[in-house]
Amino acid sequence: MRKGVFIVFEGIDGSGKSSCMAGVASELEKDHNVAVTAEPTKSEIGMLIRSSPDVTAEAEALLFAADRAQHTQQIKEWMEDGRIVLCDRYYASTLAYQSANLNGRSADIRWLTDIHTGVIIRPDLTLLFDIDPEIGLERIAPRGEVSKFERLEYLKEVRKNYLVIAEKDRFKVMDASRTKEEVLVETMKHISETVSRKSK
Repeated sequence: MRKGVFIVFEGIDGSGKSSCMAGVASELEKDHNVAVTAEPTKSEIGMLIRSSPDVTAEAEALLFAADRAQHTQQIKEWMEDGRIVLCDRYYASTLAYQSANLNGRSADIRWLTDIHTGVIIRPDLTLLFDIDPEIGLERIAPRGEVSKFERLEYLKEVRKNYLVIAEKDRFKVMDASRTKEEVLVETMKHISETVSRKSK
């Protein structure tokens, strides 16, 4: 039986999920033992993904799954230690991104689901930070360099995929177009309810 709590933050680029997760961690660390993590990880496999190798959508998905397989073992250890694990992206990001058409390449979502069999654990709570891709791209524009994933038409498809997955897997869908403060308040409400439920 898992002792900790596993919470995942999902959303397209510019949704504000990462900054919200940082705010959540700051609040939770006052009273709980928290582990903050993200995918792709900083392992050798994760760094290979970050270097953006020129591979097929299927090959890239397999790299994400391999990275996730190792990462999941670390998450299990943290949870056995009684921590609240906050993770920036997990399996749903692979389903949403790799099944979307990027330069004529995409992977079948059923196959993407199958390759995660036995690799992942189900989060106690997944929060999807939903936002119009145009607004998301405006938010990240000041960063300068744009990754291959940060393209409007592609992100529109990714967003649609996320919403389908969210309905199927019962994610909490957050209106990420609101202020950071408003989003943080609602996020903390959902997390507090989950932590309370798990502690009973």
